[in-house]
Amino acid sequence: MRGIDSNIIVYALNEDLPEHAFCKELLKIIINEKEIVSVPSIVFMESFHALVKAYKYKESEVKKRLIAIIDSRNVNILDITTSTILLAFEIAEKFETGGRDSLIAASLLENKVQEIYSHDSDFDKISLLKRLDPIPK
Repeated sequence: MRGIDSNIIVYALNEDLPEHAFCKELLKIIINEKEIVSVPSIVFMESFHALVKAYKYKESEVKKRLIAIIDSRNVNILDITTSTILLAFEIAEKFETGGRDSLIAASLLENKVQEIYSHDSDFDKISLLKRLDPIPK
């Protein structure tokens, strides 16, 4: 099983971005039940924030699209717990990563997910995770 980073969802839902087609295709594969993924709960809020605040999408439209992803049978939502936060502190300190990326990594690793779809090369710093980029260079 693999995880998904916020940027994949943001790119998939924003047709104006050059990464859109690649990420939309990945989400189609997941939603059409060809792959099961785990998504830390913070990813949905981070995606919501980016689409609404940075890209000026309507909150109701973003909410509707994110709920459709959440409701997919192939999406496993991972909760954030106190132990997740404590592990995220350790990851941030050891690998010198930001708070949200560390929390996403901690959530995945706690659930034995060791691969993440992401276009964010900061995940490459975390040797415990393998980053898979659906966007060609």
